[in-house]
Amino acid sequence: MPVFEIETLEASCASVFKGAGLGEDEASLIAHSLVLANVMGHDSHGVIRVVQYCKALDDGKVEPGQQVTVTKEADASAVVDGAWGFGQTICHQAMDIAIEKAKKRSVAVVEVFNCSHIGRLGEYVESAAEQGILGIVMCNNHGGGLLQPPFGGIDARMSPNPLAVGIPTGGEFPVIVDMTSSVVAEGKIRVKRNLGEMLPEGWVVDGGGNPTTDPAKFYGPPRGAILPFGGISAHKGYALSIIVDVLSGALGGAGLSREGGVSGGNGVFVMAIDIEAFIGKEDFEKDMQTFIGWLKSSRLMDGVGEILLPGEMEARQHKQKQADGVFVDDETWRQIGETGERYGVTI
Repeated sequence: MPVFEIETLEASCASVFKGAGLGEDEASLIAHSLVLANVMGHDSHGVIRVVQYCKALDDGKVEPGQQVTVTKEADASAVVDGAWGFGQTICHQAMDIAIEKAKKRSVAVVEVFNCSHIGRLGEYVESAAEQGILGIVMCNNHGGGLLQPPFGGIDARMSPNPLAVGIPTGGEFPVIVDMTSSVVAEGKIRVKRNLGEMLPEGWVVDGGGNPTTDPAKFYGPPRGAILPFGGISAHKGYALSIIVDVLSGALGGAGLSREGGVSGGNGVFVMAIDIEAFIGKEDFEKDMQTFIGWLKSSRLMDGVGEILLPGEMEARQHKQKQADGVFVDDETWRQIGETGERYGVTI
């Protein structure tokens, strides 16, 4: 199973994207985004997506080199059409607009439609936090990509509906909450399948609504569903998923999860909050550091080594993989290699 230096893996993936027809800058941006997901420990949104993205490009479902078009705008908001460009390209543009507006109006929201898969949501709120902005991003699957049932149901009626929040701390890393409202993202099931591993109990049901740990039974046919997060309190994950669907789909034109919705894209809600419009930067960071220390001062349960903050594990993974390299499973690397060969690219 190969292990790569970060720069080497990015270059390999970028070469495949360039072979598929992307310009050099965009190929590098998408490759960096996917490899960064692996570096942060989120292999579900990492280079395993190279094959998916190239197929979408070949099928004409995503267009390279797109710029957002503002279709509706106010001082603190905008609705933008992504022209079915690559999600990373479009979502970074949307976040830039939101940050620019927030710096003028304290808070801003940008809604995105006609946008392909945006990848790991944490990437965008990390970018905001680096600029001292509190960022919030959430998305549905543009009305399609139905994978999650309502609480108590067995038929998929919503997408996994993730959300991310990035909070500057003035410390070594920002607080980054990056989660799905379902138990798990579909990409994590894909990773398990490529590794030949079974799933943990409580992740999914098969097409008949029966609990299963077999990825093949989830994918079917008929395909199963990923349960709302929360276990015995899964009604809470279900409720959160509804909120994400509405904010991501109903406000910006992508639409809510529905029968016949477009698959392969995201309706996106992007929010930026200028902290200094409310409180001084130093005061906010001091309060955050005191809060973090207070949380970490808790006595520990048996078997727990330390209290971690959301995003702290990813920050550690980043440092570790900069030194040790990035692992890619054999099946994923084989698929990427085959995809490159279709474009005359050897990696």
